[in-house]
Amino acid sequence: MFKNKQHIIWGVSAVSIAVMGAIVWRTTKAKQKIDLKKFDSPDSPGSGRCMDRQFIRMLQKLEKKSKYPIFRNINSGARTAYWNTKVGGVSNSSHKIPTCKAADISMPTKSIRNKIVVAAKLVGFKRIGVGKTFVHLDSDDSKSQYVAWGYPKGAKPPINPFV
Repeated sequence: MFKNKQHIIWGVSAVSIAVMGAIVWRTTKAKQKIDLKKFDSPDSPGSGRCMDRQFIRMLQKLEKKSKYPIFRNINSGARTAYWNTKVGGVSNSSHKIPTCKAADISMPTKSIRNKIVVAAKLVGFKRIGVGKTFVHLDSDDSKSQYVAWGYPKGAKPPINPFV
């Protein structure tokens, strides 16, 4: 009788250790460090470090929800004033340092862009720009909220999740 109880105790202990290990592994995996260099302005190495942490967390949620590799497809993150002008950004761009609350993400197809736009709204993005090859997301609460726009500037967005 004692041996059976000892086997049960060992079994429960082994299962507990396995479950705790799985929880620790999942937590560690979920907190993988994001390479902020992907957000660097091309003329300012290291500038991606200015990216707003809440904005990065929203992108992580979007990547998880959409299963699209958001961080591998960053076209533009932080921008110096010079680079923002060079790429035709608006003067009060949310990309500009020190705001750093915007990113353009490359998307090869309309179907992927539409999926990302809908998912972005669901994770809390309230400002979404939709181009032919990318989606702009920002979390700049100093600007109008629940808005979508197309490119070039002034164009109607091909998809608007806020209407």
